[in-house]
Parts: sequence; C-alpha cells; structure tokens
Amino acid sequence: MMRPFAPAVVVCLTLFVALPAAAEERESCGTCHPASRVDFEGSIHAREEVTCSDCHGGDPRTLDVDEAHRGKFRSWKDRLTTPLLCAECHSDLERMRAYNLPGDQLAVYQTSQHGRSNAAGDRRAAVCTDCHGGHGILAPGDPASSVHPRNIQETCAACHADPDLTAAYDLDSSVVDDYRNSVHGRALLDEGNAAAPDCTSCHGVHGAAPPGFGDVDKVCGFCHAQTRRAFREGPHYQAMLAADLPECASCHSNHAISQFEADALSGICLECHGEDSTQAQLGRVFQTSISAAAAELDRAAELVQQGERRALDVEDYLARLEGARTALTEAPPASHAVLREPVEELTRRARSIGEEVQRELYAKLNRRPAHIGLAFFWFYLLTAIAILWVYRRQLERER
Repeated sequence: MMRPFAPAVVVCLTLFVALPAAAEERESCGTCHPASRVDFEGSIHAREEVTCSDCHGGDPRTLDVDEAHRGKFRSWKDRLTTPLLCAECHSDLERMRAYNLPGDQLAVYQTSQHGRSNAAGDRRAAVCTDCHGGHGILAPGDPASSVHPRNIQETCAACHADPDLTAAYDLDSSVVDDYRNSVHGRALLDEGNAAAPDCTSCHGVHGAAPPGFGDVDKVCGFCHAQTRRAFREGPHYQAMLAADLPECASCHSNHAISQFEADALSGICLECHGEDSTQAQLGRVFQTSISAAAAELDRAAELVQQGERRALDVEDYLARLEGARTALTEAPPASHAVLREPVEELTRRARSIGEEVQRELYAKLNRRPAHIGLAFFWFYLLTAIAILWVYRRQLERER
C-alpha cells in the first residue's frame, strides 16, 4: 500500500499544476520575442505596468503565433502610424497629469519638419521610436537614455550625420561634428557642463525645426540675454533682418560656434567692413580695451598669489578682482551694440581695479617690516659690545 503524499509534496504539485494557468493569465509575447522582452523590462513603461498588448494589441496570452497577431494587433513596422499609436496614451491629459507630462506632444510633433513629412507619407521621416527607442524607452533624465542631454547628439546623428539620408533632403551632414567641436559641444560633452545647450536647446524637442530669420536672436538670447539686448540696440539687428541674414549665426556660425577671444574682435569686423572703415577702427578699439584690461587683471592676480605665499591677507584683493572680472566679462556682450562708451566704461573699471591692487600689493611686498630692521640693529650692537668686552679682557691680561 502506498503511503499518502506528504503535505509538502501536495503543495508543490498544486503549484506545478497551477503554473500553466498563471502563465496564460500573463502576457507570453517574450517567448517569441526575448530580445524585445529584455529591453522592455528595463524601460520606464515596464516600471509603470504598461504591457505589450497596451501598445500592440493582439492576444498576448496565447503561444500560437497566428492567434497572437490576430484582431487589433499593430506592428511598429508601419512608421506612418507610430506617432498616432504613442499618442493614444501621451495625448491623454488625464493619464499624463499624474506624471506631470504634457499631453500636446503629438500636436507639437505635427508642426515640426519631421511631423509634416510623416503626415505627407514620407516613411523616412523621424518618428517617436527613432529618438526614444522602441521597447527600451528610458526617462530623459536617465544617463542611459537616448534622449539624455549627453546622448541626444548621437541620437540626432543617426539621421543628420548620414550622408545618404541628408543628401536626399539637401541637408548638411557635418552639423553634428560641427556641434561636437563647438564651444557648446565641448562644454557639454568634454567638460560635463549640464547647462550647455544640446541639439534640442536650439531646435526644440518634439516640434524640432531650424529657427528662422528673425528668431535666431530669440533662441540664442534664451541663454545670452545680455548679449541679445545689446545686439538689438545696435545697427546690426535691423540691417540683418533687411538683408535676410541670420542674426547671431552670421558672425558666430550656427553649429560650429567658437568662443571669440579679444584678439579676434577686429578680424570679425573685417569680414564685412573695409580695413579703414569706421567699423573696423571701432573693432580695434574694443580689442585693445578688452586685452589691456585683461592683462592688468592677470598681473594683479600674480601679485595676489605672491602675497598668499608671503602670508599676507589677500581676501579683499580677491573680492575686488572678482568684481573687476565681472565687469570685464560684460564688455564683449556690450560690444554687440557697436557703441564705444559702454565697452570703454566696463574695461576702464576693470583695468583701474587691477592697477590699484597692483600698487597696494607692490607696496606691501617690497616693504621691510620695522621689527626685522630693529633686530638687525640690536644684533650688530650686541656683537660690537661683545667684541669690545673680549678686547678689554685681553688688554687686562696683557697688563
């Protein structure tokens, strides 16, 4: 006679029999699509309990391929409908409110060049999955996300650095490399400055489009507000609009933006104005004023370092030099107004502070403290007394 099953064995068999039923309740898409399942499990959608069938439809509980793809199954292969598919959730204001996400991104996308091309039936136009990925979608703040600020230029490069694709649209395929080598690209990618602009900072995110003439200064002015104010007060702003020239980009380029040093200011003016023109002469004045002030501040900073090594109290000098450098930093933006007075006022202030600091530190560094001179005096006096005393004793012994 067989012994009855032990309770533990009964429990195990019950679980074993129940497993297929539980599996049928879960989605089984990963059985045939393991790579997609792995990508999806690490995504933001999986963490928020979005399922395969929420996007794809079909019957996710069956292992029969034909049955799984029947009904309202939707494939990502139809790029023309991808934005509409994503919008089923992302245009739902009630659903997006809980995540503090905008619900108008489809409408914004449709205003972009990407969206207009997609609506016109261009299957090569960028859609949601080209930037965000298909299954392994991560939040923009995740360093591994394809739309993280440090990664977005690689994402844009997938299309905008493709020579064949850009040639088909008469676009420049060097723009991404130009950005990487620019002052913006180096600040973000090499120096890790999170405040530096990426592609979306200037072109927008879902409504990506190149800024048009008359809007370039607004885009640049979002970060360079002081420079924009000066530029709009000067003669270049209206002249460029009248000539259909992109405002800031005409001098600074659009993607290959360089940080102009003071010794390059006069050369910029020569690109449009003659060597002997009033504008070129003013450029040389700007260049000389800024360079001279910078040189004075550098010399003052060297003396401050000497003072620190001599144990002088230099806190006041450091604060004054900081204020001077702030004034000097404001001079190049002020030059965009093409007016002599604001630039000279700022550089004169910076230069005078540098000269004052130098004079005061020279006096302290070259002054011999009184107690050192007094010590030398007493040393020589006592030495002389000692010598006389020894000499006197010697004379007494000789007598």
